[in-house]
Amino acid sequence: MGFTGSVKAQNPSLTMQQVIDKAQESYPSIKAAQLDVEKQQALKATSYDFGITSIYTGKEEVGNNFSGVHNQIGIGQSDMDLFGIPAKNKLANARVKQAVSNQNLTSVSIERDVSITWYNAVYAKQQWLLYKQLDSLYANFQKAAELRYKTQQTSKIEYLSASAKYKELQISIKKAESNYMAALQILNQYILMQTPFDIDIKDADKHVFIAPSVTDSLSESPILDYYASGINVAESEWKTEKSNYLPKVDLEYKKQTVNGNSGFYGWQAGISVPLVFFSQNGKTKASRLNYQIAEQTYEQKLLELKAGYNQQISRYLTLKEVLDYYKNEAWPLADEQISASNLAYRLGSIDYIQFIQNMETAINTKQEFLNQQVEYFELSAQLKFITGK
Repeated sequence: MGFTGSVKAQNPSLTMQQVIDKAQESYPSIKAAQLDVEKQQALKATSYDFGITSIYTGKEEVGNNFSGVHNQIGIGQSDMDLFGIPAKNKLANARVKQAVSNQNLTSVSIERDVSITWYNAVYAKQQWLLYKQLDSLYANFQKAAELRYKTQQTSKIEYLSASAKYKELQISIKKAESNYMAALQILNQYILMQTPFDIDIKDADKHVFIAPSVTDSLSESPILDYYASGINVAESEWKTEKSNYLPKVDLEYKKQTVNGNSGFYGWQAGISVPLVFFSQNGKTKASRLNYQIAEQTYEQKLLELKAGYNQQISRYLTLKEVLDYYKNEAWPLADEQISASNLAYRLGSIDYIQFIQNMETAINTKQEFLNQQVEYFELSAQLKFITGK
């Protein structure tokens, strides 16, 4: 699902939270996770296994002119797994909890992916706006160079250089706008808008990750919660297999007539167990090993997340200091450099080479800030996903 066209003022402007909310409402993987929860809840009914029901009729002790015993109707219930119901019920509940945990993990995964995609669109838009802000400056630069050339105050080289820089900027503006439109296309896969839209980049850092003051930052991790639910499922499966050693219950009732006389009935109750447990021993041992594997998988994932978290939080905090420097010092200085260079060139205090150099230095400073900022934003989204905060 896509759209074409340029960004216009009348296009709806979406915030990151609005995009996330739209994705949570309609994205297929979210719906699939919800359906899986419903499926596991429906399967809870399978915990109650009352075996097989048989209905029959027949005769016995018939012959030698005896009418014998006529079983008018008999009802039997065999292989009732009454003793295994508690274990199966716990297993069903564990699977429901795992499905809910997977639903939560899917939700935060989508939130992370949407956030990163949105931040990339913010970066593309900021690049586009930066070039557009420079448009009037370079247009004035070209006009001033042209005037100097016509009044023979400078050579044609200066005029040609100014014209080349202005044309180069126009190409950069078009490329930046194209990159922004492409970023919106990628973002649109999550919200399926059929009409063009824009994004609101005001307060882009409003929802960034806040580093906790305590060391235990993974206690609410949705990833670890999902793997922990896998341990519970594996343990419940092991206990369910062990419950299969317990006997099954058989019940039977039959209404009879004896030698043509009614009012008789028969019943029997019993249990059934296998004579050997070779097959069940293998299944039980395998389920126990699955339980141990689930525990080790959880431990492995915990080690990976801790290492990844420590690495990313260190980079994240460093970038925060870098961005504070850019916001408080480098960016204002770049703005001042642009303004001063523009004024100095118009007054003739600097030549075109100095003007171009000063402008490129200021632009590089701003672009480097944007590069550092988008990495900071992406780390923020990843850290929120890892920690669930």
